[in-house]
Amino acid sequence: MPAEDTNTRAWQIYGQRQLARSYTPPIPDRLGWTPWEGIGPGAEVLGDVAGRRVLDIGSGAGHHAVHLVQAHGARVTGIELSPTQHERAVSAHADVDGVEFVQADVTEYLAGAEPFDSAYAIGTLAFIDPPRSVETPMP
Repeated sequence: MPAEDTNTRAWQIYGQRQLARSYTPPIPDRLGWTPWEGIGPGAEVLGDVAGRRVLDIGSGAGHHAVHLVQAHGARVTGIELSPTQHERAVSAHADVDGVEFVQADVTEYLAGAEPFDSAYAIGTLAFIDPPRSVETPMP
């Protein structure tokens, strides 16, 4: 089984377990790019995102996207391959204005999407085949 299929299956199982537990991560006070609290830059690395379109690649349960909307005024699209992770985000944050959650493959989604002002991925790219993570869709 290809590594990407294994990763997809693992995230589905993880998401199912988190849904069964009704666990939603808290909205962070700042974006964290590392597993260690307060280490590394925050949202400032994205520049001024107020009113801008931002793509959260591998949005998981949606808590980082909601942080950018609520604390920085961004308009965020969270894209998630895992149906269960997407379900977690939608079930917890569907009422948040300024955030949209899409369940899709990021490269396929970007082929038809309007351009974003910025994009970020927290803990996501390690789970994507390297050539796919830098793939540029052709019209």
